[in-house]
Order: sequence, then C-alpha cells, then structure tokens
Amino acid sequence: MADPLSFRLKKQFDRYIHDPIAAALSIPLFLILKILPYKISSYLCGTLMYLIAPLTSYNSRVKKHMHIAFPNKSQRDINKLASQHWFMLGQTIGEMPHINKLIRSGNLETEGLDKIKNGPAILVGAHMGNWEFLLRVGDLAGRRAGYVFRPINNWILNKIQIYRNKDANADFYRKGRIAAIGMAGKLKTGEVVGLTGDQLLREGIKVPFFGIETPTPQAAAVMALKWNVPIYMVRVERFKGMKFKMTVENKLKIPKNVEKNKAVYQITRLISSRIEEWIIEKPEQWLWAHRRWGKENLT
Repeated sequence: MADPLSFRLKKQFDRYIHDPIAAALSIPLFLILKILPYKISSYLCGTLMYLIAPLTSYNSRVKKHMHIAFPNKSQRDINKLASQHWFMLGQTIGEMPHINKLIRSGNLETEGLDKIKNGPAILVGAHMGNWEFLLRVGDLAGRRAGYVFRPINNWILNKIQIYRNKDANADFYRKGRIAAIGMAGKLKTGEVVGLTGDQLLREGIKVPFFGIETPTPQAAAVMALKWNVPIYMVRVERFKGMKFKMTVENKLKIPKNVEKNKAVYQITRLISSRIEEWIIEKPEQWLWAHRRWGKENLT
C-alpha cells in the first residue's frame, strides 16, 4: 500500500529542507571542535551540555530512567547523577573528532586484546565511557572488524559519520538485513564482529533490565550458537578527566545441551546483566537519554 500523503510529504521535507539545515548548523560546529585542542573541545562541550541540557525535556527523561534503575535513590542524588551524566555526555561529543589523537597520546589503556587476536569473535559493548573507542577495538587488536551501526536520522550527517570513521580499519553494516549478511560473512571466514547490547530493539527478545522485561538484541547469542563463536564483552570506562580504559573481558559461558531458544535467552540475559553491572558501578557514564525501556515505562 502506498505511503499516506502526509508521510511522503514529511519525508520530502526532511530530506530536502530539515536535514540540510540541520547539517549546515552541525558541520561547522564539528569542524570547530576538530580544530580545538582535544582537552578544550572535551571540557567546552561538557560545560555547555551541563548548563543547557537540564533546561530541555530530555532531562526529565533521563531522571525518569534513573528512577527506574535506582528506585531507592533520593531525588537529590538523582539530580546530582543527572548533572554528572550531562557533563560526561558533553565530553564524549567533544571528544568525537579526536578519538585517534586520544589513542595516540596514550589516553586509552587497553586490556585483554590478546584474547581476540586470532580466530572469530563476537564483541559486545555498550554506550558507556566514550563508546567511540569501541569502533577501534578490532584495529587495536590487529584485526579488521565489522561493526553494526544504527543510521543517524539525518541522511547527510549519517554519510559524514561513516566517512569520519573510515580510518578505523573496519567494515560498517547498517542495522538490518545488510548487517546480518555482513556479520555472517565475517564470522564464516574467522573474523571479528562488534555490536552494542544496550539499545531498545522492538523485535528483540524480552529479558530483565533493571527489573523490567525489555526487548533486547539477541543477534550476538544467535550468531554464537549458529557458528560456535565466542562472545567477549568489551567495557569502556572513563576515569578522572580524559583517561580511559577498554577491557576485553573473558568470553561468556555459552550454555551446553540446552534447547536453542532457551540458550538464546540465557546468553542475551547474561549480556544484559553484565551491562547492568557496568551501569551500577559507574552510572554517570551510561547514555541515559535513549529510550532503553520504551515510552510505556515513562508514565
């Protein structure tokens, strides 16, 4: 059935008016941040986000999400945590043009890369610390990895985002059928793929996340079982200022002699539980603004 007229008009408006205007405003900002020293870029964006974000509707969403995860925290603690979150999110944005420079300057410590130097592997990370480093884990281990990405809604900025990461020595697959084919090809030839496990996937399976049954990506579990490939969680932590650590953790224990659907559930739950543990340890470093639990849990 053809798209309703209003929907088609909106698509045309977004493509030829909204997206170019948004890109025209965003690109100069990105170039300015790239020209600035990385420390200034990081702290400038952190400060701006700290001051501006609490005035937006996103602040209410962030606090509601925090109340879901930490129902026993006082409102004062939630307010403080939200402020810390906004500052660190701003830092992450300010650091995006400087990821390679941060690595070269020794700001990123790595641990466990030897675990993925040979053979196929599935790497699962989360939007914590500075998740841009996740796109470099394969290269740092001497591998050309394949990563799944969710396109930016703005088609111009999406093309720029892909171009910006061209030096990551990696292949990028758009979420969906293309990603499934790309990842399968990588794993069949003994290579490495990476994806995140902390975003809402409406077609995913429901597993508990901070006590709420939440649709969760199961691709890592399905691929691990189908091709007998190990799964490694990859954690990125931010420490004081602009020091980071990326850790390839020990491979997950894959259930043996368990019916396939049950095994997929158990593995997906393990992944979700581990991300939950990361968030509990350093809650200010997670991306609280995205709708991990969907709209229905915000009422």
